[in-house]
Amino acid sequence: MKILVTGATGNTGSEVTRQLLAAGHAVRVLAHSADSAAKLPDGVEIQMGDFDDASALAAAFNGVEAAYALTPVNPKSAEWMQRLVDVAQSCGVRRFVKLSGMTAGANSPAALIRSHGQTDAYLRQSGIGYTIIQPNSFMQNLLWSVETIRSQGAFYQPTGDAKQSLVDIADVAAVVVKALTEDGHLGQTYVLTGPESLSFDMVADKIASAIGKPVHYVAVPGVAAEQSMLTAGMPAWMAHTLVEFYSAVATGAFAATTPDVQSLLGRPATSFDAFMARHAALFGEQGNGT
Repeated sequence: MKILVTGATGNTGSEVTRQLLAAGHAVRVLAHSADSAAKLPDGVEIQMGDFDDASALAAAFNGVEAAYALTPVNPKSAEWMQRLVDVAQSCGVRRFVKLSGMTAGANSPAALIRSHGQTDAYLRQSGIGYTIIQPNSFMQNLLWSVETIRSQGAFYQPTGDAKQSLVDIADVAAVVVKALTEDGHLGQTYVLTGPESLSFDMVADKIASAIGKPVHYVAVPGVAAEQSMLTAGMPAWMAHTLVEFYSAVATGAFAATTPDVQSLLGRPATSFDAFMARHAALFGEQGNGT
């Protein structure tokens, strides 16, 4: 069975691709540029093209039985996802596994999550065989703060004192692979979280314990966070989108845990302590004071 992966150099796409190849599956990936194609692992079939090129998408989907579909954060994300659904359906794809987000729906306070809700609904009504994956934010997002943790012993977010049930990308990818390659997942929506709901003060304590130096979480106002992103050169629409999402997290809307990872994988979801045991060297290993 040949499987298509979009976003194969991104967070979940790269891990899904790795796990599929490790299990011996034939993988085709959609690459948007020569630079992205150069980052792909050996053993994949590469189809060049982008989400605005319907003919390239048709070539990508032609002859595959299953597809993992995600689109990057972009003002055109919903349009692109709907095009992926349409082309996959016209090409006879039997399993369409879509990356969405926890709490996706029309009433979300964050445009990013409303967009996921819109495309989830479009997929459900399309008639194609689907599975929707709705993860919480990824533990790996904390890696964005490696430099400030190393240099300042702190990380900064506009999430207040809310808790969040962060999930490991490896767990998300393992569920995606099951949905792509095994029967019994069509028509299902899986909400994926870690095993515990942690405040970011608690996250800071766990990072500190893993690396052997003090680490503090600093809750910053959304306005200040957005300005910092703009100063760093982030496009205004993206800075606003991210801060709006963080503001939704601050309400506690992403604190719940679900049993879906354990039910699907037959083992507990990865804990944040286990995640840090794998990644401590990036922050500065315990005892070396760096």
